[in-house]
Amino acid sequence: MTGRLQIQEFMVIKAGGIPIYHYSVGNRRKLDELLSGFLSAITSFASEFGERYVQSLSFEGSEIMYEQGEDGILFIVLVDSTAPRKVLRMVLRELSRKFQLQYSKEIRLEISLSDAFDGFTQEVERAFSYYENILRVTSNLSPFIVPKIKRRTLDIAIQSNSLLDDFHRDFGTAGTRILEAIDGKRPVIRLSSELGLELEETNEIIEYLVIWGVVSIYRLCPKLQENDSRFDAYLDIIGLPTKDYQLLNRAKALCNGRRSIVEISERLNVTNETLYDLLLKLGDQVEWLYVPIEEL
Repeated sequence: MTGRLQIQEFMVIKAGGIPIYHYSVGNRRKLDELLSGFLSAITSFASEFGERYVQSLSFEGSEIMYEQGEDGILFIVLVDSTAPRKVLRMVLRELSRKFQLQYSKEIRLEISLSDAFDGFTQEVERAFSYYENILRVTSNLSPFIVPKIKRRTLDIAIQSNSLLDDFHRDFGTAGTRILEAIDGKRPVIRLSSELGLELEETNEIIEYLVIWGVVSIYRLCPKLQENDSRFDAYLDIIGLPTKDYQLLNRAKALCNGRRSIVEISERLNVTNETLYDLLLKLGDQVEWLYVPIEEL
């Protein structure tokens, strides 16, 4: 299987069940054995429930996910049952779009040459690699990650990929409110609190936007101002409780703009929320730096 995506195989099938492209991560092609059962099952389910409700089927501990393209073309992946479905749906969507653009003439031929689509393997491997990196990025999501919109990418996605339609269908007004509230400065925990949304729901929405490639995420790294008499005077003015003052003394050396809230909290053995709330009390005495989580 392919790393985090857990993909075993990818196949393109013409109307009538004729395979025209097959990519296998391993040596054994399991999809060949499952194909007739898969086509029979989706035909049966689609006639009863409608095709748009049938997006995956389970076979022998694995799962088949599919996307239907134009002219009855099917794009399918065979994956592990624990594979990340949100990302795989994006993989299928991207590969189906590119395949149809690249081979529009070949698809319409009555007789398909088996080697006519061999050049698509590079696109398949590129897509797998890209979305593997996306999964590495999203694995860093936490309440103390700061999302920032990629404005140009968002505009393109809205125009070409029906992002807003899918987004509204999946998340409704909550998704719209999050998208409008992202300012590249507030962490997820503040967005969630200020909008009155559950943290889990906010995280899911941010994850969706990262997978779409329209949002990048940053680690929130505090940097304390130099310790001097003015800083001490400021602490006297705001009147920190003894417990907070002791924690601040322990945190000073670690808050250098290179460590995230999560990393510092782990070293101090306190919760992320405790440290973040304390630093917020210091106002302008803390400089917040945003370190990008890169797509490797």
